[in-house]
Amino acid sequence: MDVFDWTFIVSGFIFFVSMISAILLMAKNKMKTVKMFGPILVVLMLPIVAVLINYIVFGKDLRFIIYTILILIYLMAETLLDMVFKIDFRSKTSTHVPYIIVEWGAAFSFLFGTITLDTTIGWIIAFFFWTFIVILIYYIIKRRKNDQK
Repeated sequence: MDVFDWTFIVSGFIFFVSMISAILLMAKNKMKTVKMFGPILVVLMLPIVAVLINYIVFGKDLRFIIYTILILIYLMAETLLDMVFKIDFRSKTSTHVPYIIVEWGAAFSFLFGTITLDTTIGWIIAFFFWTFIVILIYYIIKRRKNDQK
Protein backbone atom coordinates (compact mmCIF):
# COMPACT_ATOMS: atom_id res chain seq x y z
CA MET A 1 0.00 0.00 0.00
CA ASP A 2 1.20 3.47 -0.85
CA VAL A 3 0.43 6.87 0.69
CA PHE A 4 -2.66 7.30 -1.50
CA ASP A 5 -4.12 4.00 -0.32
CA TRP A 6 -3.56 5.13 3.26
CA THR A 7 -5.16 8.47 2.41
CA PHE A 8 -8.22 6.59 1.14
CA ILE A 9 -8.37 4.54 4.35
CA VAL A 10 -7.97 7.54 6.67
CA SER A 11 -10.59 9.43 4.66
CA GLY A 12 -12.98 6.52 5.15
CA PHE A 13 -12.37 6.61 8.88
CA ILE A 14 -13.01 10.37 8.99
CA PHE A 15 -16.12 9.93 6.84
CA PHE A 16 -17.69 7.33 9.12
CA VAL A 17 -16.75 9.07 12.36
CA SER A 18 -18.22 12.31 11.00
CA MET A 19 -21.43 10.62 9.88
CA ILE A 20 -21.86 8.77 13.20
CA SER A 21 -21.19 11.94 15.18
CA ALA A 22 -23.60 14.01 13.09
CA ILE A 23 -26.42 11.49 13.46
CA LEU A 24 -25.89 11.19 17.21
CA LEU A 25 -25.98 14.97 17.53
CA MET A 26 -29.15 15.14 15.42
CA ALA A 27 -30.74 12.56 17.73
CA LYS A 28 -29.94 14.87 20.65
CA ASN A 29 -31.32 17.93 18.77
CA LYS A 30 -27.93 19.66 18.68
CA MET A 31 -28.37 20.97 15.15
CA LYS A 32 -25.94 23.88 15.53
CA THR A 33 -23.18 21.45 16.43
CA VAL A 34 -24.10 19.18 13.50
CA LYS A 35 -23.29 22.01 11.10
CA MET A 36 -19.58 21.77 12.00
CA PHE A 37 -19.38 18.48 10.10
CA GLY A 38 -20.18 20.17 6.78
CA PRO A 39 -16.76 21.77 6.49
CA ILE A 40 -15.15 18.45 7.40
CA LEU A 41 -16.84 16.82 4.42
CA VAL A 42 -15.81 19.73 2.18
CA VAL A 43 -12.17 19.38 3.24
CA LEU A 44 -12.43 15.61 2.78
CA MET A 45 -12.86 16.24 -0.95
CA LEU A 46 -9.23 17.36 -1.24
CA PRO A 47 -7.57 14.05 -0.33
CA ILE A 48 -10.18 12.10 -2.29
CA VAL A 49 -9.44 14.19 -5.42
CA ALA A 50 -5.70 13.52 -4.90
CA VAL A 51 -6.40 9.80 -4.53
CA LEU A 52 -8.56 9.79 -7.67
CA ILE A 53 -5.90 11.57 -9.72
CA ASN A 54 -3.25 9.15 -8.46
CA TYR A 55 -5.40 6.12 -9.19
CA ILE A 56 -6.11 7.35 -12.75
CA VAL A 57 -2.50 8.35 -13.50
CA PHE A 58 -0.96 5.15 -12.18
CA GLY A 59 -3.63 2.84 -13.56
CA LYS A 60 -5.18 1.54 -10.35
CA ASP A 61 -7.89 -1.08 -10.72
CA LEU A 62 -11.08 0.42 -12.21
CA ARG A 63 -13.01 -0.49 -9.04
CA PHE A 64 -11.00 2.02 -7.02
CA ILE A 65 -11.56 4.75 -9.59
CA ILE A 66 -15.31 4.08 -9.45
CA TYR A 67 -15.21 4.04 -5.62
CA THR A 68 -13.49 7.42 -5.46
CA ILE A 69 -15.83 8.93 -8.07
CA LEU A 70 -18.89 7.77 -6.08
CA ILE A 71 -17.40 9.25 -2.91
CA LEU A 72 -16.68 12.55 -4.67
CA ILE A 73 -20.20 12.70 -6.10
CA TYR A 74 -21.61 12.34 -2.58
CA LEU A 75 -19.23 14.91 -1.07
CA MET A 76 -20.01 17.40 -3.85
CA ALA A 77 -23.77 16.82 -3.53
CA GLU A 78 -23.59 17.31 0.23
CA THR A 79 -21.55 20.49 -0.18
CA LEU A 80 -23.72 21.99 -2.90
CA LEU A 81 -27.10 21.09 -1.40
CA ASP A 82 -26.34 21.85 2.25
CA MET A 83 -23.72 24.58 2.20
CA VAL A 84 -23.84 26.40 -1.13
CA PHE A 85 -27.48 26.40 -2.23
CA LYS A 86 -28.93 25.54 1.22
CA ILE A 87 -31.73 23.45 -0.31
CA ASP A 88 -34.06 21.59 2.05
CA PHE A 89 -33.91 18.36 0.06
CA ARG A 90 -34.47 16.07 3.04
CA SER A 91 -38.11 17.06 3.55
CA LYS A 92 -39.35 15.66 0.22
CA THR A 93 -39.04 11.97 -0.61
CA SER A 94 -38.47 12.69 -4.30
CA THR A 95 -35.27 14.60 -3.50
CA HIS A 96 -34.18 12.75 -0.37
CA VAL A 97 -34.15 9.22 -1.83
CA PRO A 98 -31.61 10.00 -4.60
CA TYR A 99 -29.43 11.70 -1.98
CA ILE A 100 -29.61 8.62 0.25
CA ILE A 101 -28.66 6.38 -2.67
CA VAL A 102 -25.59 8.51 -3.38
CA GLU A 103 -24.73 8.61 0.36
CA TRP A 104 -24.89 4.83 0.60
CA GLY A 105 -22.83 4.55 -2.58
CA ALA A 106 -20.11 6.54 -0.85
CA ALA A 107 -20.37 4.48 2.35
CA PHE A 108 -20.13 1.19 0.47
CA SER A 109 -17.27 2.57 -1.64
CA PHE A 110 -15.25 3.34 1.48
CA LEU A 111 -16.13 -0.06 2.94
CA PHE A 112 -15.36 -2.20 -0.12
CA GLY A 113 -12.37 -0.10 -1.14
CA THR A 114 -10.75 -0.47 2.26
CA ILE A 115 -11.48 -4.19 2.49
CA THR A 116 -9.91 -4.64 -0.95
CA LEU A 117 -6.81 -2.67 0.05
CA ASP A 118 -6.23 -4.42 3.38
CA THR A 119 -8.51 -7.00 4.96
CA THR A 120 -7.55 -6.25 8.56
CA ILE A 121 -8.02 -2.50 8.24
CA GLY A 122 -11.11 -3.22 6.16
CA TRP A 123 -12.68 -4.97 9.14
CA ILE A 124 -11.96 -1.93 11.29
CA ILE A 125 -13.72 0.29 8.74
CA ALA A 126 -16.52 -2.32 8.61
CA PHE A 127 -16.97 -1.84 12.35
CA PHE A 128 -17.51 1.89 11.76
CA PHE A 129 -19.82 1.13 8.83
CA TRP A 130 -22.01 -1.12 11.00
CA THR A 131 -21.89 1.40 13.84
CA PHE A 132 -23.13 3.98 11.34
CA ILE A 133 -26.05 1.71 10.44
CA VAL A 134 -26.94 1.05 14.11
CA ILE A 135 -26.80 4.76 14.95
CA LEU A 136 -28.92 5.55 11.90
CA ILE A 137 -31.55 3.02 13.00
CA TYR A 138 -31.48 4.51 16.49
CA TYR A 139 -32.03 7.98 15.04
CA ILE A 140 -34.92 6.84 12.84
CA ILE A 141 -36.65 5.09 15.76
CA LYS A 142 -36.16 8.10 18.03
CA ARG A 143 -37.48 10.48 15.37
CA ARG A 144 -40.56 8.35 14.76
CA LYS A 145 -41.31 8.25 18.49
CA ASN A 146 -41.02 12.05 18.64
CA ASP A 147 -43.26 12.41 15.58
CA GLN A 148 -45.95 10.26 17.23
CA LYS A 149 -46.06 12.47 20.31
